[in-house]
Amino acid sequence: MTALHPRGPSLGVHDPSGPDGAAPATPRTTLPLLAVASFAVAYGVLTVVGRMTIVHGQSVSLVWPAAGVATMWLLTESPRHQWRVLAPLALVHALILGLTNAAPLLMVLGALSIVVQTWVIVLLVRTWCPEMLGAGGSRSLRSPRTLAVATGAVVVGCVVGAGIGTVALWSSDASVDAWTFVAWFARHVTGVLAVGGVGHLAWEWLTQPIPQRAQGGHRRELAALWLVSVVVTFVIFLQSLPLAYLVVTFSVWSAARFRTFPAAVHCLVLGSIGLWLTLMGFGPFARAEPLEAALVSQVFVVVVLLTGLAVGALGDRIDALYLSATRSQEASSQQAHLLAEMTESMNEGLVVLAGDGSVDRSNGASRMLAHRVLPGAPDVVALAELVELVLRPDPANTGAARPELGVGDVVLILPRGEEMVLAVTRTPLAGGGDDGASSAALLVLREVTDHRSGLRPLATFASTAAHDLRGPLSATVSWLDMAIADTHPGAEALDALTRASRSAEQMGDLIDDLLAHAQAESGELAAEDVPLSGDDGLLAQAATLLGPDDSIEVPDDLPAVHADPVAVRQLFANLVGNAVKYAKPGAPARVAVTAHRHGARVVVEISDDGVGVEDEERALIFQRFHRSNSVRAHFRGTGMGLSICQTIVTRHGGTIECLATPPGGGSVFRFDLPAAD
Repeated sequence: MTALHPRGPSLGVHDPSGPDGAAPATPRTTLPLLAVASFAVAYGVLTVVGRMTIVHGQSVSLVWPAAGVATMWLLTESPRHQWRVLAPLALVHALILGLTNAAPLLMVLGALSIVVQTWVIVLLVRTWCPEMLGAGGSRSLRSPRTLAVATGAVVVGCVVGAGIGTVALWSSDASVDAWTFVAWFARHVTGVLAVGGVGHLAWEWLTQPIPQRAQGGHRRELAALWLVSVVVTFVIFLQSLPLAYLVVTFSVWSAARFRTFPAAVHCLVLGSIGLWLTLMGFGPFARAEPLEAALVSQVFVVVVLLTGLAVGALGDRIDALYLSATRSQEASSQQAHLLAEMTESMNEGLVVLAGDGSVDRSNGASRMLAHRVLPGAPDVVALAELVELVLRPDPANTGAARPELGVGDVVLILPRGEEMVLAVTRTPLAGGGDDGASSAALLVLREVTDHRSGLRPLATFASTAAHDLRGPLSATVSWLDMAIADTHPGAEALDALTRASRSAEQMGDLIDDLLAHAQAESGELAAEDVPLSGDDGLLAQAATLLGPDDSIEVPDDLPAVHADPVAVRQLFANLVGNAVKYAKPGAPARVAVTAHRHGARVVVEISDDGVGVEDEERALIFQRFHRSNSVRAHFRGTGMGLSICQTIVTRHGGTIECLATPPGGGSVFRFDLPAAD
């Protein structure tokens, strides 16, 4: 990810960029001396400006823009070094008050007021708005929540400061009345929101990437806005009619069409024009009492500014949602394009059926198969014919009638008379109907003509060979048993005859497994609904393989499967038999069976607490005749049982796997079969 660099100089040394690529937020090191000096000078100048607005007979300045500089100064400093701001802030404040003939006690308590007020505001902002610059984040007043919470922090801090300031005036024998607290509070709130708020937006503007408005205005519109709004504001405040509310429309215009910082500057300028003309005695807010006029005009400044900030924050939120939606749409389009390319590159035919059974989508492989069935026809017609044939096949051309076919296999007779065998899988798609029901379906069509055609002679040979070997082997075992019975217990030939008998028995097991494998691989499959649990379920029959101390845990609500009962009985018998066979020496076997429906399939897991399967053997145990060294040394077998299981599951359109388990945790086999309707 490429880091986003600030667009201008920062106020201090900041933390590394956050995960969103934005510039750092709260500085960990102290402000440079140049920044400290700049803030101190700015605060001193604006303090002098504020002191110049004291009118005769009053003890409170009409405006105090320096309060916003103080807040920005402390926000840019590290929380661990706040004293480096608060100490010079108090010193500068007291010095300016002393130079402007303030009483000594007012100097001290006035400095305390601005220090405490600034500290409270910054503390609350850093606590309530951690996403803001100076509080640990990288944003400014560009969200409705941040604007509201930060304004609340300013109000609380200014209430505290006004309380201390009023006490300072009272202690210095200055003129204090009911309006003194209100005037102090109003001027500081206005100063912090106007100077501090716009200053904070400027900080973000200089250090963070700010996106353009989704439907923003151009430079000519901005120039026209400034010209018209400034002229109209002057006109409004140079006459006495109550038309000041018209200025608010310009703040809405600027915030809706342009980014928040330029809009805030525009609102501040308009409000300042109104405040200045009011203090000069012009406009609808002019009063005989200067303090009253200042209060009303400062409310006007705050209303114009907060209106612009609120509209700007809502605009930023809308722009963020629009950008997110646009990116999501682009990502969805890219994913859809990628999915289309993936499906088109697949060798398997994919057909999506709508709720009414019509073809909604298809890929290139499915269209090729359709045109083999109906050459020269339009895609829609050929696909409809293909779907009709695979969903409603001739019973004589399915796995129930032809032993080399698996469950779901369909034979299609092509126009030239040749056969094409398709392995068909149908899976319901959620949300396919207009009412959100699962009425659509996905057809997966895989041509298996060559594979299925090679199974019949191979299976016939294996079955014939195994059957022909059974007769001579049975005679050999019988003659060996008779010879062992007639041999004296101490005779040297007894040991050789016993070994020969055991070898014959092992060969008999191998022949039985070969016959079972031949039956599993090429026997006729007559699928029907088969229950797994209950007294008549397959697992109740498999439980007969358990020893007297062994146990099997089978829930009563296992879903039924749609499969060949003989084949799946062999499947469960092999897996349960393996659990008993490979139990830990001296310990009874504990077998647990679980199953759940997943779409059109039933996923079954059979677990035991036996010797388990080593990780490197989990992928090999399904190979024909494979037996690991550790198993071969302690257990008899032919290595055909799990191969038979895999063949049965595969012919039913599923897969089987041995899951990883902790050492000594037994084994877990998972496979899936077609679900019963």
